[in-house]
Amino acid sequence: MPTRTTRRILVSDIAAAPWKNGGGVTREIATGASPGAGADPDADWGWRVSLAEVARDGPFSLFPDTDRVIAVIDGAGMDLIRPDGSILPLDPLQPVRFAGEAPLSGRLRSGPVRDLNAMVRRGRFAAQMEILQGPSSVSFETGDHDCLLVLTLIGSCAVRLEGDESHDLAPAEVLIHEGTVRADVQPAANGRAAVIRIAAQ
Repeated sequence: MPTRTTRRILVSDIAAAPWKNGGGVTREIATGASPGAGADPDADWGWRVSLAEVARDGPFSLFPDTDRVIAVIDGAGMDLIRPDGSILPLDPLQPVRFAGEAPLSGRLRSGPVRDLNAMVRRGRFAAQMEILQGPSSVSFETGDHDCLLVLTLIGSCAVRLEGDESHDLAPAEVLIHEGTVRADVQPAANGRAAVIRIAAQ
């Protein structure tokens, strides 16, 4: 029988890992292996969700056979520069998709930014990201090998899981639910939350 797990963590409790190039730090929120993967999830991860603090311009790391979704959640935004000089803009609070193997370089618009990242192995998982503004309520559904993540950006956020208790998330708190569920997500009035749904393919 498929398992269902729900956990909550504070962003402040997640250790920051500095980048090798010194351009920022990453906090890994959650990671999951592909169905049927071996004992080492780092060697055969299916998806990853993280927060990145970008302090200066520089090249993006390459992730072959990976699809990415990024949204700038703090700061003035950033532009991703392609080798031909064209720009893929990362405007604040606007999720943007791109291929992990694309050779891109990040250029900050006006000072450091913080962004929310979802990466999935192409053909194994798909990722959707939405930024919700309170007090509207949105419903989401997940399957056996799916994951739902809710991160409170401003204010608080209520998450009601069908057949489970309700969760009132504090600012900068994350709820991570793996397995089948129907969830109602409602940021408080004047609040804001990011929702990521990782779906197995």
